[in-house]
Amino acid sequence: MLLSKGKIKFHELLLWECLLLFGVSVSCTPPADPVKCLTKYSNCTITNSYGTFPDRAVCRAGNVAYPSNEQELISVVSATTEARRKVKVVTRFSHSIPKLVCPDGRDGLLISTKYLNRVVETDVATMTMTVESGVTLRQLVNEAAKAGLVLPYAPYWWGLTIGGILGTAAHGSSLWGKGSSVHDYVVEMRIVSPSGADEGYAKVRVLNERDKDLDAAKVSLGVLGVISQVTLKLQPLFKRSITYVTKDDKDLGDEAVAFGQLHEFADIFWYPSQRKAVYRLDDRVSGNASGNGLYDFTPFRSTPSLVLALARSMEETQEFFRDADGKCLNAKAIISTLQTAAYGLTNNGLIFTGYPVIGYHNRLQSSGTCLDSLENSLITACAWDPRIKGEFFHQTTFSVSLSVVKDFIEDVQKLVAMEPKSLCGLELYNGILMRYVKASTAYLGKQEDAIDFDITYYRNKDPMAPRLYQDILEEIEQMALFKYGALPHWGKNRNLAFDGVIKKYKNSGEFLKVKSKYDPWGLFSSEWTDQVLGLRNGVTMLKEGCALEGLCICSQDVHCAPAKGYLCRPGKVFQHARVCTRVNSKH
Repeated sequence: MLLSKGKIKFHELLLWECLLLFGVSVSCTPPADPVKCLTKYSNCTITNSYGTFPDRAVCRAGNVAYPSNEQELISVVSATTEARRKVKVVTRFSHSIPKLVCPDGRDGLLISTKYLNRVVETDVATMTMTVESGVTLRQLVNEAAKAGLVLPYAPYWWGLTIGGILGTAAHGSSLWGKGSSVHDYVVEMRIVSPSGADEGYAKVRVLNERDKDLDAAKVSLGVLGVISQVTLKLQPLFKRSITYVTKDDKDLGDEAVAFGQLHEFADIFWYPSQRKAVYRLDDRVSGNASGNGLYDFTPFRSTPSLVLALARSMEETQEFFRDADGKCLNAKAIISTLQTAAYGLTNNGLIFTGYPVIGYHNRLQSSGTCLDSLENSLITACAWDPRIKGEFFHQTTFSVSLSVVKDFIEDVQKLVAMEPKSLCGLELYNGILMRYVKASTAYLGKQEDAIDFDITYYRNKDPMAPRLYQDILEEIEQMALFKYGALPHWGKNRNLAFDGVIKKYKNSGEFLKVKSKYDPWGLFSSEWTDQVLGLRNGVTMLKEGCALEGLCICSQDVHCAPAKGYLCRPGKVFQHARVCTRVNSKH
């Protein structure tokens, strides 16, 4: 590292970050299979795409199965049920942060949907598409477009499977129509669940919009069985027009509430320490509008591994020296570069010439070109690939009801006013992404119209090491969850976000009835899912340093890092928060 009295020189910082963001546009190594076995299909471990779960547990399983069609899937579930083995479903890329895919015990079975990846049928007349649950969002988008159809709303990252999207309620951004949650466009689902000997130990349940059980199966956390096929309601292919507008965040609380009604695909990048918000003005336009725009989001592109290693080393050094100024300079360089490059938008697939960017929906709705592969090479990679020295982060993601979101935003702004440099660190990861989500009929879906706040920030490789401004991020997390009753994203977050969460869902009792009916032996459940669903004691754990990783809310100093000056103290704005604060020393 090039340091000047513990500070990174700005011109070197800017150069490195520009290299990071404009990484070489070549193919990268595809993500590794999340399942690793000592023998071909036995003595296995399972992780996620980031290489570790919130509690850093090693999840083991006796075997893994890779069914390639529904009949093979039925056979696997049947044998598992007859043997009364615990089982969990894992997807091709395994992007969920919590331990949703960990079976209990070493004898558990993993069922991978890696080869359940066919588009079964596209019906142009009814505008529906039936896919197997392992089909990726990228496949779905591309195949639908060939038929002149589109999924109207979707997550922004290609590397999700349809089964994974439904299991965790993944979504895009919109309050229009049925809203941005993919599960609300499901019109039929085939799910294979355990059964008795009289039905061959496995049963295919076919659910459609007339079945109330679909409201449980649409967001299932994987505890009802294995999704075999899903039929989605699509729309005719259309064009969109996108313009990013940067404003001062002074009126963000008021503007955020109304903005989602003004533009169909609205979202907001919020940079609290820079006092800026970037609004996406994004709407449908006439098919005759000129333009063939493409969205290849810059942070989702292949990046040289060396550049990623340098960037990670830089951030580790800033953490070590408590270099808040360096992080703020770094963040400004990153955001400036992203904005200059229109966040990866191009007007013709090659260059950005100016706003608005107009193009077909399938070319603008999501991206993830770092999934493209050069086998057996780690010269370039997705930034978070655990096989290289790259990004390693926490994600805190929650939905705050529109009725109280202004107050929440203003509370965060009060914290920033007290500690102006405190959120520069999360701006290194493009700030806070604010997406609009609509209330859903799904039992474990959103309960009210809301804004989803997606916050990504530095995670230390040492679980006992505190972070710069640890207390501010913890206070925001607790303030959202407990003061404003926010709902956590099922596929993200640290443990504390799920403690007692099931009480926030008015139809949780109905969900548990369906769970009991579909899997009376609890074979698809685990200690983790039972804790989340309120069937066992909570997911938090009290031990030395537990608050540093979100495994608990501190109640004693030992839950923080007292030897390093971090003690358990009340929040600055939300006094009921208990956070790890560095005392007797400036940040």
